[in-house]
Amino acid sequence: METAEKREKSPKVDVASVMEEIRKEILEARKSEKDLPFTPLKTDFDGKEQKAGKLLNSEELRFLNRHHSYPLESYCPEELSSHRPLLGRLIVRLKRKFMAFLWDGVLKRYFESEREFNASLVRYLNEVSKYVDARDAFIFWELIRKLDVDITKALERIERVGDERLGDIVSSEKKIMRQINDLNERVVKINTLCKSLEQKVEEVDSATRGLERIISKIGGTGNSGKGSETHKEQAQDYTYLMLENRYRGSEEEIKDRMKFYLSYLKSAYNLHTLPVLDIGCGRGELLELLRENGIEGVGIDIDKAMVEMCRDKGLKVENADCLDYLMNLKDNSLSAVIALQVIEHLEVGKLKRLISLSIEKVRDGGAVIFETINTDSLVALGRNYFKDPTHVFPLHPDTMRFIMEGAGLKVKDVIPLSPFGKEASLQEIEVGDFATPRWSYAIELLNRNIRRLNSLLYGHQDYCIIGVVEKE
Repeated sequence: METAEKREKSPKVDVASVMEEIRKEILEARKSEKDLPFTPLKTDFDGKEQKAGKLLNSEELRFLNRHHSYPLESYCPEELSSHRPLLGRLIVRLKRKFMAFLWDGVLKRYFESEREFNASLVRYLNEVSKYVDARDAFIFWELIRKLDVDITKALERIERVGDERLGDIVSSEKKIMRQINDLNERVVKINTLCKSLEQKVEEVDSATRGLERIISKIGGTGNSGKGSETHKEQAQDYTYLMLENRYRGSEEEIKDRMKFYLSYLKSAYNLHTLPVLDIGCGRGELLELLRENGIEGVGIDIDKAMVEMCRDKGLKVENADCLDYLMNLKDNSLSAVIALQVIEHLEVGKLKRLISLSIEKVRDGGAVIFETINTDSLVALGRNYFKDPTHVFPLHPDTMRFIMEGAGLKVKDVIPLSPFGKEASLQEIEVGDFATPRWSYAIELLNRNIRRLNSLLYGHQDYCIIGVVEKE
């Protein structure tokens, strides 16, 4: 009774105000100290891992819920008995009175208070367990949410920074690529200009050497005392030589190109060991090659200046028309007939007559070879064909094949010659490694059209057609 009265008289503790004071003290301590180490309290769980919800569902709490109330089955005064007949009844009655006094006066109130205390304690433990588990779950999911928010923000920031850096890299890459493209264009222009200058230098050199020969010829003729009409005639004769020196190319260059025909001419010469006739021999580059390779060669040309130039080199050359010269030859007296850049100077009737006479004069198994400007190349047609005023008509490869086969020649090969350099043609676009399929397809389609344009505009400048004489 006194204890209960003391409890009632003792002042009640305001838990909310106490917690508020504790929070204030913690905030003041944080303000005074910049860096407070955070060391979480470690709870000893006997080395066992504790999980959320384990406290509420623990065996200990379940045991308390089952056994917090004791029924006091041991207090049963009716079961008291004695084996003594008379004295035993008295003793049993006294025991019952004593037990009733002891129970009602002392123990009953104590045990009822104890049972109420145990029940209250168990209820409190249940509520605390529920609160702790709920709080753990709340903290856990709140922590998960916070981590998710922080990670999302961090990823967004990383992505934003990555986009900014990628944008800077792409911008720098585009700038560098523009500069590289500009440099490449300048390099291509410089290379083209250098090649053009080299070609011009070769033309000037060739023209200079041709002029030196012409001047020396004119000087020698003047000393011989010929009249002005002779000088005029010779000046006219040297006009085509000067044209060829300027635009045909240097003798060394043309000589190098003509090495291609040596294998065909050697085969024909070794078969019959008869001369090879070079129609329109010009400056004599092919005849020099034949002489260097042990092949007997004879040349003809209608230009007197060309004939004189060849004779100065010690070559066997006649100033004659091709048809007149062939008609005066014996049949089957030649191993081969070759005419390079000649047939475009002839009319169709004269061309057919040239082919028929060549068949008559070349022995069986010999070769008849023609070279002319390739009409499949528009640039070659515009630059090379129309540059020479003596050209009559361009000849397509199919047309030449038809005329030669119609005359009785077996056409062995039609070979394109003198390709344009890569820098002279249209350039294809490179497909980048990171191009999308749509852009890759568009670039490939454009490159396909560029290749078709290159074949049409910048095809091979010349072609040769090789015929074999079959008389038996």
